[in-house]
Amino acid sequence: MRPLPFARILPSCLALMLAVPALARPQAPPATGLATEVRQLTVAALELPSRDEGQWKQRREQVLQLLTDLQPDVISVQQVLQQQGRNPACWLASRLRYSCDFVTADPPSQPVRHGNAMLSRLPVSEDGVTLLHPPGTFSAAGMMRLRLGDNDVNVYIARLRPDPDEANARQHQTSDLMTWIGATAEGMPSLIAGDFSASTVELVRSTPGFQPARRNPGAPAASGGGASGHGLDVLFQVKHFGGIRQQAILLPADGDLPGLRLGVMATLRLQDVPATTE
Repeated sequence: MRPLPFARILPSCLALMLAVPALARPQAPPATGLATEVRQLTVAALELPSRDEGQWKQRREQVLQLLTDLQPDVISVQQVLQQQGRNPACWLASRLRYSCDFVTADPPSQPVRHGNAMLSRLPVSEDGVTLLHPPGTFSAAGMMRLRLGDNDVNVYIARLRPDPDEANARQHQTSDLMTWIGATAEGMPSLIAGDFSASTVELVRSTPGFQPARRNPGAPAASGGGASGHGLDVLFQVKHFGGIRQQAILLPADGDLPGLRLGVMATLRLQDVPATTE
């Protein structure tokens, strides 16, 4: 795999891990004969219902069924805890037959590792990782280059919710991310899936060329998406994508377990761009 430029990879403390080594990268979906279908991309940005391992086991089959029904092409999972090698996002990926990249700044020797995860059912040709500054628990950002029909598409994942959540820190992390995108996108259509503590106005201003998929950012994006700011969303490049629709990802109540809003899913259409040659 050709390394991506400008990905500041620190072997001892920054890792992009393929956490399902036994599962081959997914192949492209079967051709349907409809060109419009291979030009649509569905991307989910969500958080799992609980980071507590016991509570997660109570609801994981329900979450699995929900995502099986939705069938997003890409799933961005925020605030993932990997404990002793057990990764809930990658457990989902193995059941869904998706690939799973766990993006973390924690060393492999650490018993509990904090990060975000990127799941895909589309073929992944390249991936990369960088560290956003100021560094924090979830400040590692990742990317995947996916094959969508005849085109390559970049999907970036980031949690732009620094601690402390101050304007200067948000602007620094966002600037790092945009600089990295500029160095690695290679002119290909790009998306950012993540959780954003900035207001919608600040977010749009600091990510020129990108537009949030959520039409009503004032509504809560998820139960754990953070108490302030724009929240969970998918940002898409206006020159490359058109938004078709977005929907909330809702986990129904199950007995005594309450219903939860996990995040959002955006359906996007790739605009006319030259086919990517291999």
